[in-house]
Amino acid sequence: MKKKVVKKSVSKPQTKKCKSWIWIFVAFVLGGMIGYTAHYLVVNWNGFFVTCADGTRPDKNGCCVGEVYTDAGDGWMVCCPDGGDNCFPPLK
Repeated sequence: MKKKVVKKSVSKPQTKKCKSWIWIFVAFVLGGMIGYTAHYLVVNWNGFFVTCADGTRPDKNGCCVGEVYTDAGDGWMVCCPDGGDNCFPPLK
């Protein structure tokens, strides 16, 4: 008599399937936020630290104390010292 061999099927433990699209979306959003912040800092880096020769910050137009915000023509605005013609672009 032959013995019947009963094969037991080994089942793999069931795991929850990760929805990878959620993690891709989260990584995309976080990367965008970090990239935007880095871009903003690079573009405006001088604006955080620009000071005049006397150590003060320029006014809202970008001119220091003793300088006049002047129209140079063709849409160019410059800062000129009082009574002088050594004009330059505003500090911003």
